[in-house]
Amino acid sequence: MLLLKAAIRTFAEKGFEGASIREIADAAGVNSSLISFHFGGKAGLHAAALHLAARMAKHTAKTLPMPPLPVGPFAGRSTVLRQAVNALRAYIHEFIRMSLRLHSSLPPEKDPELERAVLVLIAKTMIYPPEESMGSLLEAVQPHIDYLHRCLRVLRSDLDHDGMVRMGMSIHAQLLFFLCHQDILARVLNEPPCHEDDLPRLVTHFLKFNLNGLGIPDEYLELESP
Repeated sequence: MLLLKAAIRTFAEKGFEGASIREIADAAGVNSSLISFHFGGKAGLHAAALHLAARMAKHTAKTLPMPPLPVGPFAGRSTVLRQAVNALRAYIHEFIRMSLRLHSSLPPEKDPELERAVLVLIAKTMIYPPEESMGSLLEAVQPHIDYLHRCLRVLRSDLDHDGMVRMGMSIHAQLLFFLCHQDILARVLNEPPCHEDDLPRLVTHFLKFNLNGLGIPDEYLELESP
């Protein structure tokens, strides 16, 4: 487990090509020959690390409040809309919280740096996914896609399948870009890096931006943050 955690951190920081077997082994405090023995090399270790990351990502999705089922016409489902907005807020809150390296909500790990590395590893693998890792990658992202789509089916029940997919991709693209590039953007813009005190402001920004794009009135923003 220590080796896989070290692999998650190193692959997240340096990517598959940039990470070396020796530095992963050194980070875990083991002999590098163990990687070849147990995983057959760097590709096998990457696949195993991504599989563990997928299990951790699935756990995170299970801790979120369940979005409601869509019912009735738009004008008559105010309560259900509020529940869907609250679920979307919780989803954005959890993603931004992990991006800012705040205290982990994963009981088995309690490691915010590892939690963030899980997200980064999955995000980087999605850019150029190796074929042998597709199963673990789909395992990691599918619960999050399903959760977001369930929110969207309530918030915009008029969207067809293609519209739902595009809207979900747009929201995830914003969150993933923030995860991977927040630090460099702060430097380019000559702004201080985001801190845990910025969490409520960031969540409200992402939530309002996306609700406005979905055509949901601002009155549904008036909810307590998680």
